[in-house]
Amino acid sequence: MSAVAIALAGAAGLCNAVGDLLERSSAQHEESDPRASVRLVGRLARQPRWLVGVLVSLVGLALHIGALAQGGLAVVQPVLVVELPLAVIGAAVFLGRRPAPRDWMAVAMMTAGLAAFLYFLAPSGGERLSVPGPVWVAAVGVVLLAVVTLAVAGWRARGDLRAALLATAGGAGYGLTGVFFSTAAHALGTGGPLAAAGAWQTWASVVTGLASFWLLQNALAAGRLVAVEPGITLTNPLVAVLWGLLVFGETARGGAALLGTGAGAALVAAGVVVLGGSPALQNRPPDAARAAPASR
Repeated sequence: MSAVAIALAGAAGLCNAVGDLLERSSAQHEESDPRASVRLVGRLARQPRWLVGVLVSLVGLALHIGALAQGGLAVVQPVLVVELPLAVIGAAVFLGRRPAPRDWMAVAMMTAGLAAFLYFLAPSGGERLSVPGPVWVAAVGVVLLAVVTLAVAGWRARGDLRAALLATAGGAGYGLTGVFFSTAAHALGTGGPLAAAGAWQTWASVVTGLASFWLLQNALAAGRLVAVEPGITLTNPLVAVLWGLLVFGETARGGAALLGTGAGAALVAAGVVVLGGSPALQNRPPDAARAAPASR
């Protein structure tokens, strides 16, 4: 297990949290409409705060790629769940909302759960560059089907439900993007820049990354941060860990260690649920939300 990979992934999670907060504060007065969803990004691009948020997110992306070059998917992606507690703490700084005692308890649960998950899972090995083409097609198809299903359901919903569904779709898309980045990073490490540029996964990561970014921006405009963060935070590592173990063949510890892995995952999930209801993430006044239900 690479300490460098974990450190880079933690820094990426910090950048993601700051970027989400800046982007959400810019998007909170926008409307998410399927007919105008593409123009939404154009409107947001006129706001300096949103552009700073995107820049910070890009720094996080670079750190994420660096982490994937140093460690396996099953190590790197779970660390990104630190984005949620960092978002709560960041909300206190940027939005003036002090975390409640339950929030700190949830942060402690997530920290302990993540440490236990990584320690007991202890993934290793795996092969990214020799996965057969049919396996790639089948696995990518399953994830894309899930993303499209969630996105369609999101566009048919309103308010926080739309935000949650679109964010979950974006999280799955980001998980797939992490898979592609991981493969491209290993191609870079083994064959240099030309090998990375010639890998189709490099260009696929650009497409899925942009699509996931678009889904996230629409999720941030559709509802409160409290509805967005849990889906985007949990789905990303879930897709990546399953992919690393089932497709790339990363091996995890078995036997009694599985109990520790399961307990760690349960603590992380419980912490996400508790933090998902944090008052610090309730960045839209309840009265304002009730005043314009038709716009959602």
